[in-house]
Amino acid sequence: MLNVLNLYGPEQPIIDVESICAQLGYAPATAYRYIRELCGSGLLVRLPNGYALGPRVIELDLQMREYDPIVVSSRDLISDMVETTGLTVLLSQLYGDAVINIHQHAGQDNFELRFGRGRPMSFFQSATARVVLANLPPRQLRRIYDENQQKPAVQRLGSDWKAFSKVMLDIRKKGYCLTSGELNAGLIGIASAIFDEENRVLGSVTLLGNAERFRTLNNAYVTELICQTAREITKRIRQVREPEA
Repeated sequence: MLNVLNLYGPEQPIIDVESICAQLGYAPATAYRYIRELCGSGLLVRLPNGYALGPRVIELDLQMREYDPIVVSSRDLISDMVETTGLTVLLSQLYGDAVINIHQHAGQDNFELRFGRGRPMSFFQSATARVVLANLPPRQLRRIYDENQQKPAVQRLGSDWKAFSKVMLDIRKKGYCLTSGELNAGLIGIASAIFDEENRVLGSVTLLGNAERFRTLNNAYVTELICQTAREITKRIRQVREPEA
């Protein structure tokens, strides 16, 4: 049933029963039943020409902004980094075969991000996503590589699996990933991964800004700051989750 929600996107903000059946292979009776349940829960709302996302989605978004454990565990750390560096900070989470920004704290420079809060980004571009990719389990990493190895963004990371996996290993060993201009021209990003209580990668935290501002900061200081912040967020997340286990 929840697969219906995956149909929504910028190119398809409204869907109808016919499109649900065509794209998901459901029988009309099944599609109508799912729609009734989704509308009843507030996840969808009926409009004259179909169904749009409903008010429950907005309520859940507010819940995540205010009370998501990852956001709560990192909010003060993120504020401190913005204050001390003037850079923008992104908090991002693993989402299927992509990474999505869940929290953003703007720095002193004004710029518009192509992949701001709520926009999934590919694993293969940006420090934010690549540091998550590098920390995935080996089998998952190999599957993702095999499925995407013909893409230019992947080939730039390595001409074959051996070269690609070496790049990923280097990122894991360093504990951070640094990129320049891959998603937003003129912007530099440095990111470090966040992990759960079983050392599975959850997402990343990123410092982002223009080259001019980065030049005013000591490279070693910025590197240690992002890595130390990621370690502290990981520690706090584990403290929240372990008592429940």
